[in-house]
Amino acid sequence: MDDTQLLRYSRHVLLPEIGIEGQQAIRAARVLVVGAGGLGSPAACYLAAAGVGTLVLADDDAVDLTNLQRQILHRTAAVGEAKAVCGQRTLHELNPECEVIALTERLAGERLRDEVAQADVVLDCCDNFATRHAVNRACVATKTPLVSGAAIRFDGQVSVFDAREANAPCYDCLF
Repeated sequence: MDDTQLLRYSRHVLLPEIGIEGQQAIRAARVLVVGAGGLGSPAACYLAAAGVGTLVLADDDAVDLTNLQRQILHRTAAVGEAKAVCGQRTLHELNPECEVIALTERLAGERLRDEVAQADVVLDCCDNFATRHAVNRACVATKTPLVSGAAIRFDGQVSVFDAREANAPCYDCLF
């Protein structure tokens, strides 16, 4: 890391649990975020701010005016634009060192499995059960850790499933 990066990430570097080695691991990581809505928006912002090296943002939806009060990746001027593209622009402004790949498609089948296989961790921030189960299957098949989040009204849940552990449960086990 150069001096500017050391300054930018100094709060992480000062934490004994992260340090320089941990920050370098964060910078080397590739994270797949499925969904750029109410959950994916803040998650992607924090990941980019933390210095994740490559952030893949997958969402096939467009920004709607009704999204703006909770989907912080998006701005009024982006209404009608693809969420993944809008999110890519916002995240680049937040941290130009983070490579953001915008996928304006609903990942499924082999395409989903390929993206999951390339990721160090997957964040499931989608809003439908079919996609949640498909993401889980891909994570189990590729042994990629999965962070699954859901929110409705004032209720929320988050779970971490690590298929690298042979006896670990998965999303399907829970539901």
